[in-house]
Amino acid sequence: MANSKIERVLRHDGIVAVLDWYLESGDQPEWVGDERWNPIVVEAVKLRQIAAESSVRVLVGDHAVLVSGDEKHVVGVVFIKGHPVVKSVVRMVRQLLRPRQSQASASV
Repeated sequence: MANSKIERVLRHDGIVAVLDWYLESGDQPEWVGDERWNPIVVEAVKLRQIAAESSVRVLVGDHAVLVSGDEKHVVGVVFIKGHPVVKSVVRMVRQLLRPRQSQASASV
């Protein structure tokens, strides 16, 4: 089940899919959006690791895939190139990469 943070990102016009993956936890990655993009985003995650960069952007036709994170947590966003939402994508990714809040502090 996708968390509400990535579902909120997907609601933006121009965003096609979102990945939220805690690599160290052993949990399955959380995914919302067009399933056809899933294997491309997973490969972009691998590319980020191979390149030893904190983020990579992969261009695929009229879309871009931005993958960012560290060795513990990775976020990927697929968006339409040239769409006005592009200005907000980096900010959205930074917000998704913030540490998880515990249930007790989230309800305060």
